Amino acid sequence: AKELIEAKLVTGQLDLGQGQLVHPLGAYLEYELSGSSKKFEIGVSTTQSGTKQTYTYNLPTEPSNYLTNGRVLFGRGLRGRHFAFEIKISGEHGYINDLSIDMTATKRRV
Repeated sequence: AKELIEAKLVTGQLDLGQGQLVHPLGAYLEYELSGSSKKFEIGVSTTQSGTKQTYTYNLPTEPSNYLTNGRVLFGRGLRGRHFAFEIKISGEHGYINDLSIDMTATKRRV
């Protein structure tokens, strides 16, 4: 019988804005994830308000037994300079080959 495995990857606070405020729009992934009850979610944490706020987004379930590309769209309200990401996956087999964060500059300076 195949076993369900859960994995978590957590980054530190990344300076995505490099001195500017940015809106993270989403994450683009190249990944594999197989299993009958597979799940892939990305948490985005920001401390822009002075307290830590984390928002969780799910990758839409799609055929991904072999390397494929996926996209997770974030909520519109995210804004800041530093963000941390937490990826949680569960399934029988999982592999992340590439991850990039899509963002756009805001009109405001820090």
